[in-house]
Amino acid sequence: MEHYRGLALFREAPSADLIFFRGRLYDLAPGRDQDRELALLAARPELLNEREADLALVAYNAGQKSWRLMRDFGPTPLYYAPRPGGFAWSFTYAGLLDLLDEIRPDEATLFDYTATHYRYLFRDPARTFHQGVYQVPAGAYVDISERGLSSQSWLKLDHDPELFGLGPEEASGRLMEILRPSVRLRARAARRPAFTVSSGLDSSTVAALAAGELGGLDVFSVGYQGAGAEEYDETDGVAELVRGRDWRWTHLRLEKPDLVAETRKYIGLSRSPVVTVTWLAYYLMGQQLSGFSEMFNGLGGDESLAGEFGHFFYFFADLKKAGDLDRLAAEVEAWSRLHDHPVFRKNPETLKTFWDRNIDFQSGEIRVDQVLYQANRHFFNPDWFAAHSRETPPMPRPYPNFLSNRLWQEISHETTPPTLWGLQLANQNLGLRGVSPFLSPRLFRLCLSLPGAVKYDRGLSKALLRRGLKGLLPESLRLNPRKVGFNAPIHQWFKDPKVGGPTRQLLSEGPLVKNGWLRAGAAEEIFREHESGQANHMMLLWALLNASLFLEARA
Repeated sequence: MEHYRGLALFREAPSADLIFFRGRLYDLAPGRDQDRELALLAARPELLNEREADLALVAYNAGQKSWRLMRDFGPTPLYYAPRPGGFAWSFTYAGLLDLLDEIRPDEATLFDYTATHYRYLFRDPARTFHQGVYQVPAGAYVDISERGLSSQSWLKLDHDPELFGLGPEEASGRLMEILRPSVRLRARAARRPAFTVSSGLDSSTVAALAAGELGGLDVFSVGYQGAGAEEYDETDGVAELVRGRDWRWTHLRLEKPDLVAETRKYIGLSRSPVVTVTWLAYYLMGQQLSGFSEMFNGLGGDESLAGEFGHFFYFFADLKKAGDLDRLAAEVEAWSRLHDHPVFRKNPETLKTFWDRNIDFQSGEIRVDQVLYQANRHFFNPDWFAAHSRETPPMPRPYPNFLSNRLWQEISHETTPPTLWGLQLANQNLGLRGVSPFLSPRLFRLCLSLPGAVKYDRGLSKALLRRGLKGLLPESLRLNPRKVGFNAPIHQWFKDPKVGGPTRQLLSEGPLVKNGWLRAGAAEEIFREHESGQANHMMLLWALLNASLFLEARA
């Protein structure tokens, strides 16, 4: 797999136009010249709003003596770093860092990762874990010349009032008209694809649609062994998905890893913290997949189709604002009945508390959730927390309803960018290409313009997709309200002395304490609360472990 990288100096500017690219232009018509198409896209990036592509490119315009770095909305990254008299660039993070004389961790990025929540890691989608090192955000391009640097988005997701008026069946039909060719074109371009599947809708949908083009598929699912692992076991659901199909199914059962050693090794390869444990699990699984060239997944489905549990709150807010109180009462009842959890309660009281904290019905404002943003601040040095938390994360709201604005906030900087970061680094270290058919600008534009009323049905999320899957998936999966995803029982792993002991020592004595970021004694408090069940600190512990190992690697 070729990974171009280079150092562009203005005093040594090329005499002719150049284009370097990595990825695929899936809808290239027969007989059309790829180089000419790429040059056209470099000149007019907005054309990608109507193309099925997954690429990043670096183009030099000799007439204007300028460079353009451009990235589609798929999982193909592009990184750059301004240098004296020019800039360095690469399609891999490690490749770019190797071109630089000196690299330093970015403290602001590490603050958001450790002290707040990984959702705010890419509040500025261009930043990375190193000072002066940037990524071209998905859906954007960067122009660089002797006059300076400018960045713009080519992504056009303007609200379409006509789509807002579509009924459930017509909206579902429009979705499948985009999703089917998105999967089909990517499947046709694959050399030897593998498919990650679970009992969830998104990955199952991608596999089922691709099977219509490819026939037999190689599908992989993952499970875990040990205490607490049964909560993450989706074996029965995957068995139902593959039953009666000409698919080759491999279910990989991952034992509890040597978490510190495996994470340290992965950080050494990726030169970055592992944002969530999902991507360590994905990497451990991927190490067992030799001979495959692409890994298809369902990333982007939750953000476009409102598939996360937290999205219900904003759908309910839209019903209240519209005065549709009968539908609101029915949906809240079904939500409580289908999704209640002993810890994460689903009831009218929970809903009201959330609204009071995060929703302004008069202005339409969605506030930063302070439970996520400030829940752990008492574990950190107060001066350090105060210095970095003065500017809260952006909460743009270009749409007329709460739900679409919340989805756009997640797509633009909260969940999609860190997910893409993890996918990119994992696949580059595995020698695989990630393929994500849901990450389509046309699909985003449709879904964000639709009302929440067509996205939910009596407590079921993703109703828009479920309607289009009749006859394609087994009914037990199509109508399954359960959501697990590609998670791991890390909350139990940290309670194991073989994992918790080394982690506790690293957090108590390591670089976070030495830097004065983590308060002395905080590690003991965090572990005591976690082990006693007083709190579930798995995500905090994971971030602290990764940040510590990342800083330790730089020592």
